[in-house]
Amino acid sequence: MFMNFVHSTYCNAAIFAGIIFVFMGYFIRRYPPKSTRSWYGYRSALATRSPEMWQAANQHAAYISRRIGIILIPTGLACALFFDSQTDWFWYITVGAVVTGAMYMVGYTEWRLQQIEPESPEDNDNL
Repeated sequence: MFMNFVHSTYCNAAIFAGIIFVFMGYFIRRYPPKSTRSWYGYRSALATRSPEMWQAANQHAAYISRRIGIILIPTGLACALFFDSQTDWFWYITVGAVVTGAMYMVGYTEWRLQQIEPESPEDNDNL
């Protein structure tokens, strides 16, 4: 019974990762990490520069994570209905969607952090 599910097209990366992305986004939104020493949260060099950047990074990452999860779940279900078996293209599409979503989340969050990053005094010396 379990092996039948594992080998079915409904057992795919997009569905599982989509559920995790949605859960992670709601969890971080509901219980935002208080400091950079928390065991969870969005961590990057830019996000850990100040408490304001940490809060903004986790807020943006949680928002995008939920949106990506909402896109990944129907993508996985569509692939499960379209493909008869777990072919190479099935895996390319489902895993590729997850990788693309994770890269988008990181890229968007870093871009947003660069938009709100305060100017450093050294930047004004070169003018």
